Amino acid sequence: MFQNFSQNVANAAAAIPFNTLLWIIWGSFIAIFIVSATLCFCVPAVRSASKRPFLCLLYAYTALTFALYLTVNSIEDAAFTACIFWIAGYLGYGFLCAVSSRKKKSGATVAACAVPVSQSTVQPLPAPPPRPQASAPQRERTAAGTFMPKNNVRLEHAIAVTDKLLQKNLGKTDRLELEKLKNTLEVLKVKGALTPAEGEILNENFNTLLKLMAKYNM
Repeated sequence: MFQNFSQNVANAAAAIPFNTLLWIIWGSFIAIFIVSATLCFCVPAVRSASKRPFLCLLYAYTALTFALYLTVNSIEDAAFTACIFWIAGYLGYGFLCAVSSRKKKSGATVAACAVPVSQSTVQPLPAPPPRPQASAPQRERTAAGTFMPKNNVRLEHAIAVTDKLLQKNLGKTDRLELEKLKNTLEVLKVKGALTPAEGEILNENFNTLLKLMAKYNM
């Protein structure tokens, strides 16, 4: 059975002209190479895939070339032709590998260059400037908007200083101003919770008291 099968295959191959068989073998290999090269350029999945299947096809087509030439030439001539075909096909295999490696390197270079560009383009937002510290009257305001002294020590101390100043030999204008200042401090002390406007008045009175203390060496 197998002997008849091989004989039938040999008879069918012998019925086809040599040049036709040669063009079928070499033409199909060239077509496979062109399709492989095109896919390597256009399809990333094929480009990154192994090229070993193409090398295996090269071995198979080299054997077909050797067998075909062996039917019309001596074994030396058939081997020489098959060797030339194998060299040409291996150059094509090297070309496919070179295209794949070059595309991978160029893709890696683009990715490496894209990272600094994105980092330099998208800058983090600057930190908000620190809020200025509130002034003394603002730190002492309550939620209701009133002005609360930290304690009554400041007012008591200021009133005690005015009493000492009143014991000195003051000018008439300074004495009247100091008595008015003392009355104001006592009213504010009794009231306790102050509005922002009253807090400003308190600060002005403190400043006036400091000037009088400096003037009379206290």
